[in-house]
Amino acid sequence: MTSPPSPSLTGDESEVVHINRLPDELLLIIFTKLNNARLLCICSLVSKRFSSVVHQTPSIFLSFPHRQYNDRNENFPKKLFNYLSKSFFRKPPPNKFDGALFQSAVDSLKTFQNVRNLQIQLPSFQQDESILKWHAEFGRDMNICVILFATSVHQTTPSNTQIQNADTLLTNHLLQSRIASANQCFREATWRQHILRHVVENHRQSLEAAEIRDSSRKGKVVMRGRQQLTDLLDPEVKLPASGYGKLWHVQLLRLPEARCVLHGATVVAIRRTDENEEEHEDVGVKHLMKKGYEVDEQLLWEVLTHIFENHAPSRSLNINPTRR
Repeated sequence: MTSPPSPSLTGDESEVVHINRLPDELLLIIFTKLNNARLLCICSLVSKRFSSVVHQTPSIFLSFPHRQYNDRNENFPKKLFNYLSKSFFRKPPPNKFDGALFQSAVDSLKTFQNVRNLQIQLPSFQQDESILKWHAEFGRDMNICVILFATSVHQTTPSNTQIQNADTLLTNHLLQSRIASANQCFREATWRQHILRHVVENHRQSLEAAEIRDSSRKGKVVMRGRQQLTDLLDPEVKLPASGYGKLWHVQLLRLPEARCVLHGATVVAIRRTDENEEEHEDVGVKHLMKKGYEVDEQLLWEVLTHIFENHAPSRSLNINPTRR
């Protein structure tokens, strides 16, 4: 059975916007692929129909650039405050995060009625270039952050299989430096979780997964499943006041799947716990790994798999999160 030929378009009919012929279901697929919250908001201004379909988009990505400011125009007291905030309080520099812009974007997301997957990208505040990847999850039963460091990374190819050993001993200076960076990374992950709560509460009925990552794409805070999202919004669920950590160090680590070699690889896993919780040798990372991982985290999980199978922790750490 053949379909009737389409009539030829002449005159005003040739100016018909063909996208208007698409059903709402197909438009929604297109907007879902578009994903970007800023572009979706622009599309919603095209027509009432577009606005209605756009606000049913189930997957949203929202990105915030570093706050732009002119250092020359800062007066001395403000420069001093920023210096003290960065050097002593170890919080994300306030001049790099535009709170007003963030709140405006959060308010605009309220009109999206069916958000099931939410991704937010905030400026990266971490200055330690030796951090390769980090991953954090928080909830009633999961308060953990894993950070991967390396002194250097070399890609392996069939013509470059011999990698010279470098001096990558875990000296006291390197140990203290990486512990300090790991603690800072953990605090920033906690700060991101707090920021995420303000967004999630507007979509508690539909949301299934949420993550907030840094602009360097080195790491993210992940909330997976209804239970973790419920815990995030539950005022009775608070991060424990104490914790512990473990540190693993390997001078030379070959990763066949990632096709690279890490010199001076260090993994720091930090976990907040109640005082009566039993301490785990792996800080609970193995349980975290069972949940699976994203493609961009393959390097981190390959390192963790190798280390847990072949190495015991090099150091145990006492964590006091309230200390600044």
